[in-house]
Order: sequence, then C-alpha cells, then structure tokens
Amino acid sequence: MHTGLSNTLMAVFAATLFLMLLPRVSLSAETLSKKSEGVPYEVEIQGKDLDKSPVNKLLEEVSLAVQKKNDPPKSLALLRRRCEGDIPEMQKVLRSFGYFRGAVTFNMIPPKSDRTTATDQQLPFGADNPESEASALPPPAVNPLTVRFEVDLGPRFTFSKIDIGLAPDAPHKVLSPPTPESVELVEGAPYSASLVVKAGESILTRYKQNGYPFPKISHRDVIADFKTNRVEVTFQVSPGPYARFGPTRVTGLKRLKDPYVYALIPWKEGEPYDIRLINAARQTLFDTNLFGVVSFKNPGEVDAEKMLPMTVELSERAPRTVRLGLEYTTDYGPGFNGSWTHRNLFGMAEKLTASAILNKETRTAALRFTKPMFLNRDNTFIAGIQFSNDTTPGYDSDSVDMTVMLRQQFTKTFSAGGGLGFHLARVKENAFGVRDTYQLFYVPLNADLDTRNNILNPVQGFHLSLAMAPYQDISQSDIRFFRYILGGSTYYNFNRGDWVVLAVRATFGQIYGIDHDDMPADLRFYPGGGGSVRGYGYQLAGPLQGDTPLGGLSMLTGSLELRFKITDSIGLVPFLDAGTAYLDTVPDFSNQEMLYGAGLGLRYYTTIGPIRLDVAVPLRKREGVDSDYQFYVSIGQSF
Repeated sequence: MHTGLSNTLMAVFAATLFLMLLPRVSLSAETLSKKSEGVPYEVEIQGKDLDKSPVNKLLEEVSLAVQKKNDPPKSLALLRRRCEGDIPEMQKVLRSFGYFRGAVTFNMIPPKSDRTTATDQQLPFGADNPESEASALPPPAVNPLTVRFEVDLGPRFTFSKIDIGLAPDAPHKVLSPPTPESVELVEGAPYSASLVVKAGESILTRYKQNGYPFPKISHRDVIADFKTNRVEVTFQVSPGPYARFGPTRVTGLKRLKDPYVYALIPWKEGEPYDIRLINAARQTLFDTNLFGVVSFKNPGEVDAEKMLPMTVELSERAPRTVRLGLEYTTDYGPGFNGSWTHRNLFGMAEKLTASAILNKETRTAALRFTKPMFLNRDNTFIAGIQFSNDTTPGYDSDSVDMTVMLRQQFTKTFSAGGGLGFHLARVKENAFGVRDTYQLFYVPLNADLDTRNNILNPVQGFHLSLAMAPYQDISQSDIRFFRYILGGSTYYNFNRGDWVVLAVRATFGQIYGIDHDDMPADLRFYPGGGGSVRGYGYQLAGPLQGDTPLGGLSMLTGSLELRFKITDSIGLVPFLDAGTAYLDTVPDFSNQEMLYGAGLGLRYYTTIGPIRLDVAVPLRKREGVDSDYQFYVSIGQSF
C-alpha cells in the first residue's frame, strides 16, 4: 500500500511538472518553427544608368539572391553568404559587356517597424562572426529586410584594333580569313564578349563552307587597355587540310531502300566540302518524317587524295501513324477527325493516308496516295478519292471527288502542281428545294509560296496560295465555269520570340462563266464559321433567302489577330474578322455590306501545337439568323 501511494504521488508530481513546462515547450517549438521559416527578404539592384544598360536583366538572372528569394536562408549569416556569392557572377556579366572597371557591392537593410526610424540602416553584422548574426536575428517582422546591390558600371570599353590572321603553321595559298567587318567586329563599337564568340564561330564557318572541314581557332587574345578604355582582339586561325566530298555510305536502313536516301544527298563525290550541304541534307531527311535519328560522320582526317568519306547514320521511325482529334463549335456541334498513315508503303517513301471527318454538317472519308521522286527528285505524284455526305445550311449533297496530280517543288518555299479531277454529286439547294446531279470534269491547278516557320503556330513569314480549276459538266454541256480562290497570310513578331505576334489574313475568290442559279450549290462560296468570319454561323456570313444561305459567285474575307502570351503555355488572342459572299462574279460593294465579327481567344501551347478556344460575337446581328455568340475549340492557330 505504501508503494501504491508513492506511485500515485510520483504520477501527480510528473503531471504537475509537465503542465508547468508545457507553455515553455510550446514557446520553444513555436520559436523553432519561426526560425525554420527563414529570413524573408527583397532584392534591389541599383546603379546609375543601369536601366539603360544591356546588363540590367542579366544581373537578376545570375543572382541566386534573386532566383532563390522564395527560399529564404535560415539565418542572416547564410543570407550574407548567398549575396557574397553573387558578386563574382555579377562582375562576370559586367566584364562580358565591356564594363571592366565595374564594381558591385551590397547592403542588408532591416525592415521598417514602429521601433525603427524611417531612414535606411545597414545591419551591424560582420562576416567574421556569423554566430553574432544568428543570435542577433530580430523577431519576425511584418516587412522583409532588403538586400540592396549597388552597381557602379564605370565606362563601357569599345573595340580598338581587331586582327584576324592565319596561324604561323598555316600552309601557303590557303583561303584568306574574313575581314573584321564581315564577322560584325567594328572598331569603336561597344565591346561584347558574345560578339567575340560569334566572330570566332563565323571565322570557322567561312572555312567549313569553302572546303576546310577541320578549321580551328589556334589563338585568341582579348586585351583590355585601362588607360584608353579600349579592347584589342586578335584571332589566329588554322584552316586545316583542304578536302572534297568522298564516297558517301548510308547505314541503319531497314524498310526504306537506299536509292531514296541517296537521291536526297545534295552533294556529289569530288565536290569541295561545304557544311551548308550537310545541314541541308540533315533538314531534308528530317522533313521526310521517316527518321528519328539523322547523323553525319566522317573519319576525322582527309585521305591522300584530299577526299573526305561521309557516313549517313539513320534510324527509321515506325512506318505507321494513327491520329485522332476532337473539336467543338456552336455552329455544328462536336466533331471528330482521325487518320491512319503508312509512310513507306513500297520502300521508296510512298505514303498512303486514310482519313475521316464526322460532325453534324459533314461526314467525309478519304484515301490519299503520294509518291515522292516521281519522274524527278522534286516531283510528287498525288492521287486521292473522297466520299462526302453533307447536310449544311445552304445545301445537302452526296458526292465523290477523285483527283490525280503532279506537284513540283521548285524551291524550298515554292511549289506548284496540276492534274485531272472528277466530281460526281447529287445536290439539293435548301433555299428552293431544287435537286440536281452534276458530273463535273475539271483540271485542278495550284501554287503555294510558304515561308512560315511553323504551320501550327507561325510567328514569322508569310503564306500565299492560289487554287483554280476550269469545270465542265459532261452530262449538261451548258454548265461550265472557272473557279479560283486566292489567299494570303503574314505574321510579324514584335520581339525575337513568340510573345507578341500580329497575324493578318485575306482571301478572295471568284467564279466566272455561269449564272448564280445555274451554279452547283456545293461549289459556291459560303463564308462564316471558325475558318473564316467568326461570330457568324457556318455558311451564314453572306446573302440569305430567309435564314438559308444562298452562297455566292465571289467572296472576300479578312482577319486580324494580336497573339500575345501571358506565360510560356498560356496566351490571349483578341481578333477581328470581316467578310461576305456576293451573288455576282464582280462584288457589288454598294449593295451588300461586309459582316464583322470580333472576339477573344485563349491558347494553351503544347508540343504538338496550341489548343485553341475562340469566343466571337457578330457586330451586326441579324434577327432570327445570328446567335448572340459563337465559340470554337480545336488544335492549331486559326490561320
């Protein structure tokens, strides 16, 4: 019993002691928690004329104090070390732009509070006693302290003497080095280390483009004269041996036949070595979409006959591709599209594609065959057949369209082609309920000039296209006409990236040789919808019979977009579209007004292209015809 009483007293004593210590334990834990949150701070980088200097943004980019601001250190000592580590990196930036006299210092300024004056004060901590800094850590404040870097740029040095010469061991009668001006080094211009590096690359490129595969910069001097604030730059180049292209060997092929690849190689054996031809071959091979890996190898030395053998190492992609896509618009609801492609059907890069489109307005199935290098290296044979069932606002139709064409790639950006086609269609014109059958033989002709840098998301370049064809009905001799459509778009980016892009598009088409009422309804022009004048329903931006589109013998549309990014993956696009169709071949601008639609688009940028959401309203809404708004969801920019 005595033992039980003792145990009871001990338990009471322990509980009492625990309760007495509990506030202190809690306080210690709270203090540790606050300390573990680190020392919050802001960063300022100041200096005379710093905002006018090219180093302004770069100083922030190399500063760990700036980049890791959201990960504050545990103590002032660690913060000071972080800032001290920034000094050498910032000075490197200054020197790279010619500020060889530049200096960087920093102060740590405590936060303002009720217990301090309004004047800035430097924290009285020395780097030799980090423990004093840690122990003197002030209580957590509402405002963070400020790290202020002071940058004294000093004078910016300029280029003075620039010498580009051959190395002493260079052979006689060798290609002369480029002039300083040709590699963008100009005496008196502000110094920049990047210009010196770029000049070295340009010197080597000159030799690689003119028969010298292994040039080297054997010596480079950059000497800053602090008396005159000028920089002297000297290059010595060793061209290496002169070479001609030797035998070319292709490896890695499994399904594709060798002659196809050899036909794409732009050089011939015995021609002077030129790195531009290798780069062109690499791009051409990648553009075929047949290869996952393209690599060019050589033995690293020229043989006794001054020949350099080349090996093209390739890795073929899987020959078949399946693509599926979904879209939704208010004018024809949800849509599905899909395709299956075989890229190397018979071993010479023949391509067979089966595709389908399905939505409320149209159901289409198509088969397309292309054979590159038909008759010559740059000619492509194209054959296709398409089955369509359309129930559009303007007409209902069942049709079969067959074409055979030859297309010639004249330059990297320009191509043109022509062929034969047959269009069999049973068409009902919805405005009048008239049905007719057409058996149209036609000669399709087209030309295309495309300098866009990216088809799905162009930010520079332009695109011009012309498609035209004469038609003759073989069962109704009086039905003959000539139809063409001319389109163009251009893109201007306001900086070197794709953050702000102005895009402009215009389209004009005409049909000659036939009256409006005799023209097959499925081949008239019907602007309106996501591909032309957004804000108006599909086919509805033109003349109407009640609320039914009539289509036109001519058409004019235009679009203006301002594409700007908010982040790397999110962008906004305000846009304005305009257009209409005209009943006559020659547009009557006095009797028919243009229709305008305006809206705002959202872009989500992915590796396969931007996902597009556009919302548009008609600026001239027609009662009983036009909706209050239209929206469109698809992949890729609108044009």
